[in-house]
Amino acid sequence: MANRSDRFDANYYSNLNKTQHQQQFPKEYNSNQFNQNNFNNVFDKTSNIPFSVQQETDIEYEKKINFVFITSKSRNATLFPNISQYAIELPNEFKNIHSIELIQGLIPNVNNVTQEPYLLLKLEEINDVMISNDPNIAESFAFLTMASPCTSDGYFIALDKKIHENTPKIFHTPKASLQKLTISVTKHDGTLFDFGADSSPPNKSLQHTFVFRIITLEKKRALLLQRNVY
Repeated sequence: MANRSDRFDANYYSNLNKTQHQQQFPKEYNSNQFNQNNFNNVFDKTSNIPFSVQQETDIEYEKKINFVFITSKSRNATLFPNISQYAIELPNEFKNIHSIELIQGLIPNVNNVTQEPYLLLKLEEINDVMISNDPNIAESFAFLTMASPCTSDGYFIALDKKIHENTPKIFHTPKASLQKLTISVTKHDGTLFDFGADSSPPNKSLQHTFVFRIITLEKKRALLLQRNVY
């Protein structure tokens, strides 16, 4: 009959052999895990919901109206000596733009501008605003018709809104950003209108001004309820 010491030695070497065998021949992955796999979750709709901005119904956006005044006197006259064509950096970078439109403008009454049937405003950053069989109009952002001079001396002319209403550019998919505007003011035939040779500092009687309305989409903030102040 084996004594207690012999049984201990037998158990020790038996466990040692098992451990060495497992180290030499590791178990195959998932070979003994069937009872832990919850296959029902694979087909559960709550475990297969896609996460994206479109799926998050709690996010709401609201429109913010911004008015931007652009004047040719603020351009870099060294880079852009021609008053009719220049680029200007906006003071703020606009994001998630829903629409942009020209709502008013002042044109200097120089070089027989009143004899022009209309002028065209082109923005390099904004396309496909108007539809026309005239390619010069089709490539333009705004159609500028002039009213009577708005000053007693006749130096400046406002846009006539009775002849042509605003033509906004609406982005069905919001435009990501807008940080500058590249402006050209042309005659009906697409050539730049000559406002005259500018000076330094800029000659105020030759400058034009445009007012834009830019509507952006911003995340709607939750309503703050009344708070007690102690």
